[in-house]
Amino acid sequence: MSNSIRAAFPSNIVLPRWIGFIHKIQDPLALQKALDQLMGFISWDLTNKIIYIKVFLITYLFVYYVICSVFIIFLVNPEDVHPDYYLRMWFFIGAGASCIIRWIAMIPARHGFAIVIQHLTELTRQKPYQPLRVRSRPVIFLCSAYFFAMNTSVSAFWTVLLLGSCPTDYVIHSPILSYASLLLYPMETLINGMVATATTVTILTTMLVFIAEFDILGYDFREAFSTANSEEIRHCVERHQRLLEMVTLYREKSKLYFLIAMSLYFFLVTFSCLLLVVQLRQGDFHSVRFNGINAGLSIVSILLYGRICDMLEDRVQDIGNQVYGSDWPLKLFGTRERREVHQTQKSGILMVITRSQRKVGFTCGGIIEMSTVTSMQALKLFYTALTILWNATSESEGTQN
Repeated sequence: MSNSIRAAFPSNIVLPRWIGFIHKIQDPLALQKALDQLMGFISWDLTNKIIYIKVFLITYLFVYYVICSVFIIFLVNPEDVHPDYYLRMWFFIGAGASCIIRWIAMIPARHGFAIVIQHLTELTRQKPYQPLRVRSRPVIFLCSAYFFAMNTSVSAFWTVLLLGSCPTDYVIHSPILSYASLLLYPMETLINGMVATATTVTILTTMLVFIAEFDILGYDFREAFSTANSEEIRHCVERHQRLLEMVTLYREKSKLYFLIAMSLYFFLVTFSCLLLVVQLRQGDFHSVRFNGINAGLSIVSILLYGRICDMLEDRVQDIGNQVYGSDWPLKLFGTRERREVHQTQKSGILMVITRSQRKVGFTCGGIIEMSTVTSMQALKLFYTALTILWNATSESEGTQN
């Protein structure tokens, strides 16, 4: 007899009927794959014409970034630029480098990610109508859309904020170049942000699919034990081993990304705090609103990284707990046939229980463990930075008075 469906996010979400069209999407990685074709680091198939657009955009990104950086560092005279715009120029260098480095750092890992994506896609193709997969698929797609929208909004915010700070306008006083920079400079900042967005969607969406697959595997284990199906138990053990291999590969390939991403968000929130302090002191409450939104979105991203890592760790451990708590030795004793199943599958089942007790161990560059606790520690650092900046500006104003 089939077990009742027991699962957690994203497999426990039932979408309302008015967005039922999302159920027509058969691949939870659909948005990730589309973004990767245009801005990502995995796909470089030159037989696909879209890749040529990608090559052009990436080339433009790097060339224009280098030109602007050279102008800011060596050619722009700080005395000729308003301090606010000069600060934004250096933000362009810092934030741009963080986004580009994050993308470049993933290039050596592209083959590993391609293997992971291919394996997860194949699992979906094998059993597309598995109940938990049917439930989780549209939810994962909507989460991907949320990651995309959130990061795109941050990119759009900084694109608007950096208007007027193009370094070439302050060195080469040409009307033609000034008009060109009105298009080229915002395009550069937006592409830079979109490259980081594509990478972020790949990282987070892949983790959500892993979470759903471990839920599905737990469901299939319960089904196999309830029927004492030797072949199905063996298949579940093999799937578990392969899934753990993929998670381990993903962990190794993503640890540098987590380090750079956390550093980037620390930089973004700290810079936003700096602008908030300056704007509050100047009474510029209109700009405070935008910086507050940017800081808030960055903080949400930091919490998401930690929470999703914790969710995947819990799912990996939960497989062992489900197998251990299913009383599988009792279910596989009784008839002679079941005793034979017990003997042939015992070592594999014990291996599942043992391996599930070991943490996957997501880290920031192999230095700090990725978890909700780490995210909260990072937020404490942001608060400390804001307090220091606020006190420093207060003391500066007191000295001037």
